[in-house]
Amino acid sequence: MLSELELFRVRIGLIQAFLLDHQYDGILLSRTDNFAMATAGKRNYVSLCSDMGASSLFVTSAGDACFIGNNIEEIRVIAEELRPYGCEIRRFMWFQDSAAALAEREFTGTLVSDDGSLGKNVNAQMAYIRSLLTINELEKYRHLGKLAAETVTAAVEGAEAGMAEADIAALLIGEGAKRRCQVPIALIAADRRITKFRHPLPTTAPLLPDKMREVLVRGYVMIILSLLREGLVASVTRFKRVGELPDRIPSAYARICGVDTLLHEATEPGKTLGDVFSQCEQAYTAMRFSATEWHNHHQGGTTGYAGRTCKASPQESFPILDTRWEKKVRDITGIDAVFGQAFAWNPSAPGVKSEDTFLLMPDGTKEIITRTPALPRVDLTAVLGRKTDVVKSGIAEP
Repeated sequence: MLSELELFRVRIGLIQAFLLDHQYDGILLSRTDNFAMATAGKRNYVSLCSDMGASSLFVTSAGDACFIGNNIEEIRVIAEELRPYGCEIRRFMWFQDSAAALAEREFTGTLVSDDGSLGKNVNAQMAYIRSLLTINELEKYRHLGKLAAETVTAAVEGAEAGMAEADIAALLIGEGAKRRCQVPIALIAADRRITKFRHPLPTTAPLLPDKMREVLVRGYVMIILSLLREGLVASVTRFKRVGELPDRIPSAYARICGVDTLLHEATEPGKTLGDVFSQCEQAYTAMRFSATEWHNHHQGGTTGYAGRTCKASPQESFPILDTRWEKKVRDITGIDAVFGQAFAWNPSAPGVKSEDTFLLMPDGTKEIITRTPALPRVDLTAVLGRKTDVVKSGIAEP
């Protein structure tokens, strides 16, 4: 395991390698995911309702890291987030300036940013280094996955017939908060809304009288959770029957878990997300879904310091465990660090979906971190016609 300061140096080393590869002299990081990625999980946000933080980190190709922010944010961020790292401080008054304007005045060369406020917007180019996770971060992820599993299990167990979707969402969010986590995604769908919508915001009654009413669960419910802590995101989806279940759902659910299993098995070092996606297209057909069912929703991909650092798609060249970055970081920092990655595939079909978060370790082994053993288990041997090491939870019973 790395010390806290070594971990910070590795994260900054990754950014240095990125800057040197692209011949950039410095980068302004203002997005919450990139700030967390650069600092191994530190927080620059005030509101979770925006991708943008309230302060920034400027990193040079020489490896210097500098806090840039206003007088309001400086006090807390330095005291509670960045103090161990000894970052230089560049402060401005909240009513006088901006991080980009200050960086442009005080630094020279080819400068870029992750939001377009300074030079070129390189956020998309940084996706790969956001996905690389040290042993420390993989261990953090294990703990987060356990918390996500506990959170969604509590919501599943608490969901009952006649409950409003919004009340189940409140239960889910509350369980996450009890575990000292943020809940950026809490999607709930009951019955027919599961079939109609892939991203079902829980229904809520309007502030003023209207015809719209909150949907109550009658037959079954889908609960979708993303849990955030120290910049890392764990995603998981579970189902519960509370009444009568449509006849086609048990078979469809088992088969979509089969698709998820095939994606999990195809995720191997040396491949690309495009390689895995080619298996995805075949998996839908093999599991007796429409060959174009994947058109109706993204299938997931790498996760880490973002809900999805890169979504898989046809011909996507994003590499799985490119070990060249380990040498780049070692050459820059002198620290021997190995990297793994995290994945969350989420295949879906009308009325069903399968989603877990799993780690791909530096040695190529895999570990599902959102397993929910208190819930029933899908018989994947029967679904696939062969044995598999993958485990998927089934639809919970009342």
